[in-house]
Amino acid sequence: MDPVEFRDIAYILAVSEEQGFSRAAEKYYISQPALSKTVRKAEQKLGVILFDRGSIPLKLTPEGARVIEYFRRLQGVQQELSDYCAALHRQKKSDLCIGAPSFFCTYVLPAMISDFQALHPGVSVRLIETNDHDLREFLQANVLDIGLSVESDLLADFPSFILQYETIILAVPKAFSVNGQLGDFVIRREDLLSGRLNMPDSPCVPMEAFAKESFLFLKKGNDMHRRGLRVCHDAGFEPRVVIELDQLMTSYYLAQAGRGIAFIRAGIPYYAGDSDSLLLYKIGHPDMRRIIRVFHNREGSLTPVQKDFLNFMKGYPLPA
Repeated sequence: MDPVEFRDIAYILAVSEEQGFSRAAEKYYISQPALSKTVRKAEQKLGVILFDRGSIPLKLTPEGARVIEYFRRLQGVQQELSDYCAALHRQKKSDLCIGAPSFFCTYVLPAMISDFQALHPGVSVRLIETNDHDLREFLQANVLDIGLSVESDLLADFPSFILQYETIILAVPKAFSVNGQLGDFVIRREDLLSGRLNMPDSPCVPMEAFAKESFLFLKKGNDMHRRGLRVCHDAGFEPRVVIELDQLMTSYYLAQAGRGIAFIRAGIPYYAGDSDSLLLYKIGHPDMRRIIRVFHNREGSLTPVQKDFLNFMKGYPLPA
C-alpha cells in the first residue's frame, strides 16, 4: 500500500466532517474537482472506497468509517509531534543544541562541553536526551544542531563524521554460577583504562557458555538488539530474554541488580567505575565493534559556533 500524504488525510477528514465535497473544498480553498480527484487517488492507494457517493448527504462506507478512525489518530499524532517540536523551539535559546542517548548526556558530553566553553566563554549549550527516532525528527525540525548516534542508516541523509569506534562487552552478574568456569576471561578496569581490551591477545569469552542464562535486551529495532541477537545466534543459541528495555544504562543497572546479562558499551564501566556486582567479558565477534557518528545540519545552516564545536569534537580525546 502506498502511503497517503498528511495533507490528503486532512482533505478526506474535511469531506467526512462536512458530508460533502463542496463545503470541504471551500474550507481548504481548492476546487471541488481537485478535491474529488485527491480522494479518488487516496482510495486507489488504500484499495478502499471511503464514501458512498450515491447518498445525500455524503456518507462513509463501513470500510471508510474504519479508515477515518485511523486517519484521525494519525492526525492527532502529527499534531502532538508538531506541538512538541514547537515547544522545544520556544525553549531553545542556546548557541548550540545537542541531542544524544543518556550515556553520552551523562558521561561524555558534559566534560567535552565544559572544555569547549573554557575556550569560548559565554557560549551557551543545551543537551537533550533523545532516542534515535526522535533525533532524526529533531534534526529535521532544526530543534537540534548536532546529534550522536550509531544508527547510520536511519540518519543517512544528514552530514556526519566518525566520533569514535566503541567496543561492546558483556556484563554478567557476579552471582551467576557460569562465572566459575570463566575466570581467565574476566576484563578488569585497568584493561579498559590501558586500551588492552582491544589488543589481539586480549582473550574473548566463549559465548556458548551463556546459552542457558537470562539476558537483558534493548527493544527490537535498536542497534544493540540486532547485534546481541546475531552474537547469540552465531554462538548457536537463542537468548532467553527476560526483560526488554529502552535505555542501555537501564540494562546496565538491572544487570548490577542481578536480573540478567547485558550487552553494554565498554565506556560505561570506564566512566562509571568498577561494580562489585558485575563481571565483564570481551566477545570475539565483529559486531561487537561499532561506529559512533556525529550528525549535524547542513553546512549552510550552521553558525560559526556550531562549526567550531564540530571541529572541537573531531579532535577531542575519547577512550576506545
